[in-house]
Amino acid sequence: MTDQAESLRKRMMESKYTKHESAIASIMEIASPREEKKAQDPLEKNGFVKIYAVVSGKGGVGKTNVSVNLSIAMAKLGKKVLLMDADIGMTNADIIMGIHYENDLFDYLEGRVDIEEIIYEGPMGIKVVSGGAGLLEMNVLSKDAQEKLIRELISLGGFDVMVIDNGAGITKETLSFITFAHEVILVTTPEPTSITDAYRVLKTISYYELKSSVKLIVNKVASVDSAKETYEKLDTTCKAFLDVSLENCGYIFDDSRVEKAIMKQEPVILSYPNALSSGNIHTIAGIILEEKVFINNISTIKQLGNRFMKIFGT
Repeated sequence: MTDQAESLRKRMMESKYTKHESAIASIMEIASPREEKKAQDPLEKNGFVKIYAVVSGKGGVGKTNVSVNLSIAMAKLGKKVLLMDADIGMTNADIIMGIHYENDLFDYLEGRVDIEEIIYEGPMGIKVVSGGAGLLEMNVLSKDAQEKLIRELISLGGFDVMVIDNGAGITKETLSFITFAHEVILVTTPEPTSITDAYRVLKTISYYELKSSVKLIVNKVASVDSAKETYEKLDTTCKAFLDVSLENCGYIFDDSRVEKAIMKQEPVILSYPNALSSGNIHTIAGIILEEKVFINNISTIKQLGNRFMKIFGT
């Protein structure tokens, strides 16, 4: 594996980098076997961070609200959590939590601030980082800057869990985050349009072979039967047409107190701890954190490179 990685890096260095090749090389460098980097890799020092990429097929399904409250529920279960608001150009986790960002990750990558200045204190001790609108320019960053971005997302340090709240739909940025995350959490609602768009996300993940399984949360359900029906529709379609399995992680009731909490700029799990939705979120956090093994869906550098080539081209 060491020879293979060195050979691949050498070939990449000898050729002219395109924007996409630079991104591929950066991610593959991070994915090199950890034993090759014991001396300098911060992941060795800080321990393993489990990364969850939260995605949705369309806007309006409550994805950011789920990301925020799920992060807090995980913190209540004893995890040190970093929430990355990566909804490119539309970051709004700060509004739900009632906090204000002076600086964001793009400011750090541009050299305007130190890394400590983009990490903010959130509810229940979670740490929060905003990607900021500047991440829209990620594709024009240099190879070194792209590598720095991805490495800092993974190894800001001292965390058990990183939750990445992605933008709605499928973009190259979202696909990048999905690729290096360990698990993908897909948020949908029982609405037909939401289910259709959620299927498109699953189809894309299957086509690019990004993950072998995806976790599903059904939000804004009117009943348990509605949640079950939504999961079964997507699960049946996945089994019939896609090479990706769907894990049922639970549902969240359509609860008027969620909107009330947003108006108060407080997470519902804290503002209304006894609400049905709050109980649902606690249950989901328990289901997700019951995983005993951290599954790495990318087993070799070659596989990782192939996936990025499929997404970004040559």
